[in-house]
Amino acid sequence: MALQFVKILSKTDTEKRLSLPTKYMKHLPRIRRGHAVNLTVMDEQGRQWHFGYTIRRNGHPKPVLSAGWHDFVKGKYLKPGDQIIFKQEANDAAALYTIGVKRRIRLLGKEVWTA
Repeated sequence: MALQFVKILSKTDTEKRLSLPTKYMKHLPRIRRGHAVNLTVMDEQGRQWHFGYTIRRNGHPKPVLSAGWHDFVKGKYLKPGDQIIFKQEANDAAALYTIGVKRRIRLLGKEVWTA
């Protein structure tokens, strides 16, 4: 069963780091020591991206993708208003994470999302 979230990117998401929904944390790797783990994610073309997954330790935990995220944003030419689809698919060996991108465009006077 695939678990996913969809997010429309904000300016902070495209310029600094991607904030993840807190409720999605239970589907990500546990952070045991320190405050970050490596998270490998595959895009629609089969390319692997390596992100630093961190959480804020003080107060309310806020999960974010930081290290490597900016490379993904630049590589995909993302801008505020674009959308990502982040999925976690379970298999017997380990979780597989994938990420997709959609852009909002105007086509024949209508707004549509395109990959």
